[in-house]
Amino acid sequence: MKIDTVETTVLEMPYTKPLITATNHFTVARGLLVKVVTDGGAQGYGYSDLFPRTGETPETARHVIDEVLKPKINGRELEDLARIRADVDHALTGNPRAKAALECALYDALARSLHIPLNLLLGGRYRNEIRVIKMISVGQPEMMASEAKQVADEGLALKLKMSGKISLDLSRVAKVRQAVGDDVFIKVDANEAYDAKTAIRLAKGLADHGVEIFEQPVPRDQFGALWEVKKHAPIKIEADQSVRTVADAAYLIRERMVDSINTGIQKIGGIQEVRKIAELCEQAGISCALSNTAGSMVGDAAAVHLAASMPGISPLCELGEFEVVSGDPFFGLAVEKGAIEIPKGEGLGVSLRGF
Repeated sequence: MKIDTVETTVLEMPYTKPLITATNHFTVARGLLVKVVTDGGAQGYGYSDLFPRTGETPETARHVIDEVLKPKINGRELEDLARIRADVDHALTGNPRAKAALECALYDALARSLHIPLNLLLGGRYRNEIRVIKMISVGQPEMMASEAKQVADEGLALKLKMSGKISLDLSRVAKVRQAVGDDVFIKVDANEAYDAKTAIRLAKGLADHGVEIFEQPVPRDQFGALWEVKKHAPIKIEADQSVRTVADAAYLIRERMVDSINTGIQKIGGIQEVRKIAELCEQAGISCALSNTAGSMVGDAAAVHLAASMPGISPLCELGEFEVVSGDPFFGLAVEKGAIEIPKGEGLGVSLRGF
């Protein structure tokens, strides 16, 4: 079965409520949808959200797929997907989000051609659902507490975005904990906003409020600072932006610089790259979770299937943000009772509206 065509479309989906973090202010999710069609009629889709801080935009991703990668894969046998991916990496360095969107579309097309869900193609189903962590945007403490209470009442765990101002951030966490009670899982994400010493001070305050995980407290390239925070913090420290490659993950794990890693198909460059990181984490006894920013549910569907197929990936992941944007052309995935059930349809298990 040969790859016949590869098509790219830029999607823009407005947020229903802005997402504010220490480094970004999102009002519109901009991403790239990739469609692969085989000569047998099988169709597959992939998606990546793209914004300047990731180092890619929809325009750059579209260019490298249309002008660099498409000529390398058109006419190839879809069953040779592993060889195709190796050739893609040989032809193009970097550009993980463009590669991830293309790879997911190829996986979706292959699974659909075999009439099986994607998780079966990835080795089989280990779990039937993924429990969801919901992001809470930076805001006034009382507003964050009100939103967090509503989210927690729906059975969701919480991820609180931080601003980089310790007194305000501690107040935000205190108000949220007071609002949701002691039993709700809370992690916080600084998005690289702190230096090591201030992050350690904050971590001690977070522990007093029962926070489980402190994500990316320091700038991504400051591995020494990350290790210092991990050494002195009384709660678990998680890397996100510090892990841009499998090599980054291997180094942090080997040097015991973090307690967990938060990665994603789009961030790291594809399904197989995430599998490598998850296996490293599992062998080292380090947690590995998946996350995604808001965009088309195509991206989350791929993550859900991957998490369903790997014991080394946490059953609690930061997915489901497709619910906070409007205009997604796909349907078939939903957050219900705090979790996303693994789709049972062919491929990703989501469908394009109108078909």
